[in-house]
This record gives sequence, structure tokens and C-alpha cells, in this order.
Amino acid sequence: MPKSELPKRKRGRPSLSQTLDLNDILVAALEVFSEKGYDGAQLKDVAQKVGVTNPLISYRFENKEDLWKKSMSFLGDKLVARFEHIKSYYVDLSGTTALRAYTRQYIYFLAENPALYKIIFQEMGQENWRSTFLIEQLFTPVIWFGEKSIEAPLDGLKEFKTIPRANFISIIMGASSSFFMLAHLMKNQYGTEVFSQEQIEQHAELVNNIIFKQFEE
Repeated sequence: MPKSELPKRKRGRPSLSQTLDLNDILVAALEVFSEKGYDGAQLKDVAQKVGVTNPLISYRFENKEDLWKKSMSFLGDKLVARFEHIKSYYVDLSGTTALRAYTRQYIYFLAENPALYKIIFQEMGQENWRSTFLIEQLFTPVIWFGEKSIEAPLDGLKEFKTIPRANFISIIMGASSSFFMLAHLMKNQYGTEVFSQEQIEQHAELVNNIIFKQFEE
């Protein structure tokens, strides 16, 4: 193209869409927060990971808190969308069948998004604005899917009534994530690559059978 035909560059600071996809920044932020924790992470770490200047990050996000919240919402929206797909695709699922489907997808999601279980481990053992945000924006919608499945027919089972809901949900979440959280231990002690497709599928099947088979016999 002749020099005279080159498009003129707009004056002012470039928009984010002209420079980098917003999702790329949010994914990078999740990696940084999961690796360094909220207190240790800095906006410059995110900028460096995506290969842009610090002002571009600051131009799009008010501060570190704003970036953290938006990255968590981004992750939560992805997980809820995954569950919504299961709910709409398998409209007749209920009880343990639905819980198995949601648990399997939750395990798949954890394997695809390691930042989630790392940040859960960092934040959910304490009461602060970040743990409250995660509860409201991520866990409450996700637990809703499981609670709707539990309403019927599991509530009619005597065995299920002996398990408090809080324990039941925590067992599912803990069993789903611990395999990936202990990846280094699993490889060191057993030579198991927890993120291989074979191991992910096996883990999902084992978790479902251990937790739900007792209600199906």
C-alpha cells in the first residue's frame, strides 16, 4: 500500500480493542493472582505476561482490586455457562444423575482452569472482601445447580437426609479439586500425570462413583 494510502493513526491513547483482547488480559490476571496471591500480584506482572505496557492495564482497570474482581467474574461466568449448557442440554436430568453431570463438568473445568482451585485455596479459608466476592459471584450460582438437583429425588432417601448439605457440598468440591492441587505429590509418589486426559476422566468417574453410588443401589 502506498504511503499516502496508509490509514491515519487516531490521536490519543489506543483503545484496548485496538491493542489486546480483554479476555487475554483476564486470563493472564488469573494466572498471576493464582501464582502470587492477591497481595503479591501487581499490575505490572499482568502487563508483562501479556506483553503490553503498564499504562494499558491501568487505562482499562481502575486498580488491582478492579482487575481481580473482573477476572474472577470472567471465570465464574465461564463456569456458570458450562452448567447452563448441561441444564439445557439434559433437561430431564435430576437427582444423582444431574449431580454426576455437574460434578464431572466441574472437574473438567478445574483441569482446564487451574487458577480456580488455586485461588479458592488462597482465599476461602478467611473472611474478607475477596472470599465474600467469590461466594456471591461464583459459588452461590454454582451451588444453586446442585441444590436444584438435590431437591428430588434425593430428599426422599433416608441415607441422604443424614448428610448435612454443607458437608455434602464441601465433600464434592474438595474431592474434585484435591487431585489437581496435589499434582506434584501425585507425580512424585506415583508417577501420575494428573492433567493427562486419561487421568482427568478416571478422576471424574471415581469421584462420582465414590460420592453418588451409595444413593443409587
